[in-house]
Amino acid sequence: MEKKRNTTQAKTYNQEKFEKVQEIYEEYYFSNDERLFIQLVELTDSIYASLVRRLLKQNKCYDEDSKHTVKQEVHLAIWKKICKSREDGKLDVEFSRYCKGIYHHKAIDVVRSRKSIVDKDKGELIFLDAILPDGNRSYADIVEDKRFDLERTAYIEDINKVFEQLFLLYCRTLVSSNTEPQRKLAIFYARILPHVLHINHEIKTIAEGKMASAKWAFDYMKDKTIKVLGEESEIEMKKFISPTLSWGEEFWTQLEIPVAAGQVSLKDVIYTKEYDKRKIDYWSENFHKSLVQEIHEIVIKDPKLVESVMKYVPENDKIYRLVKGGK
Repeated sequence: MEKKRNTTQAKTYNQEKFEKVQEIYEEYYFSNDERLFIQLVELTDSIYASLVRRLLKQNKCYDEDSKHTVKQEVHLAIWKKICKSREDGKLDVEFSRYCKGIYHHKAIDVVRSRKSIVDKDKGELIFLDAILPDGNRSYADIVEDKRFDLERTAYIEDINKVFEQLFLLYCRTLVSSNTEPQRKLAIFYARILPHVLHINHEIKTIAEGKMASAKWAFDYMKDKTIKVLGEESEIEMKKFISPTLSWGEEFWTQLEIPVAAGQVSLKDVIYTKEYDKRKIDYWSENFHKSLVQEIHEIVIKDPKLVESVMKYVPENDKIYRLVKGGK
């Protein structure tokens, strides 16, 4: 009777953990807050630690190096899974259960890499220290080359991850700022959308290496009202960048303000008739500088993000110089 009660309690406890995993996963899915990702993998590690330990011990591969390798590979696989789900717009309602397969397969991968590999032509197991027919290299050398390729790929993914985090922070700072809608739209269309369309859809927008283009923005916004541009840009932000982004109530409230006594509201103004390319260029440059300064103030409060910026962001980048203490 006591054993049955303990089993029931264990199941209840595990169920609570599964539910917590699902809860954190869904929060991270929508927010992309890296602190939530760390919480997520720490919790899944605690759930499936015994599974990994059992698989490694059964195959006589249980040591700190193997455990660490499994963890690293699992965390990368989970991160990729969530990025793909977010990209496809498909929230996984069974994510907590799906994780079990990731831990199982990554543990088995480590076992295989530690013990042997399969000769596809002969169907035989060959130990990694076996010398290749040419007499110069072992199968372990091949595995090491592949590991180097994986590490290089992981490094590139880490770089992309940091820039994605900074880019999302930039966009969130933009939408939450108190500046006028026309300035926000200048930044979005001259500095953000051209790059998003190029990266997501390989659409040629502005010259390679150019950070912003008032001309491209002007042509794209031509003959549209500020209200229409606000609506379209919000749809594009949610679709291409993050479903959590929106202009907010203050943005739409400001559109109701008359541009002059007795005249039309700001929402009905044709953007490109009221503001020329020089104005768009001025706003996209000067407002951008103030946004970068705000981001700097946010970044320096997060030690891990500071470390990532110093490690992955080029030294000539404005964010890098600010974080390091320059101007």
